[in-house]
Amino acid sequence: MKQNKPEIRRLATGVAVLLQPAVLAAFVLAVWRFGTDVGWTREFVISAGPLSHWQTWVAIAVLLQLAVIALNRYGNVKPLPKSEEPNPQPILKSEFDRVL
Repeated sequence: MKQNKPEIRRLATGVAVLLQPAVLAAFVLAVWRFGTDVGWTREFVISAGPLSHWQTWVAIAVLLQLAVIALNRYGNVKPLPKSEEPNPQPILKSEFDRVL
């Protein structure tokens, strides 16, 4: 089965776009939980377990953002421009090379 690279690159870009709201949501949950810890908000929706800590939500937000960056880099690779000269001339290094 042959994979079509442009399709995979478009898929990577699409997944990156869909992950961006998840990054924002994780960051909002981190701020909400931090606000609960310092007394700015009343109560957090998750009261027990590993997801009840603001550090966990910050870590999730950072990891998701890194995934978005990596997917965008993979999906937005532009092809190198082709040389206009079919056979570029070698760079001359000395006067002797010019005579030959």
